[in-house]
Amino acid sequence: MKDEKLKAIIEAMQGITYLEWKKLRHVIERKFDSEASMQRNKIKMASPEVIIDSYKNLL
Repeated sequence: MKDEKLKAIIEAMQGITYLEWKKLRHVIERKFDSEASMQRNKIKMASPEVIIDSYKNLL
């Protein structure tokens, strides 16, 4: 993150209360979790060869 962007965010949050911060953090984390879940649901299983090779590497 560029310094200018970080500074703008910090300046915009100046004066925020701890309770407001906790609520904001909660909402942001839920959004990221939702997006991550959607991405995980799109992941397909690898080919059998890849899985077998990976399994053998664990032994």
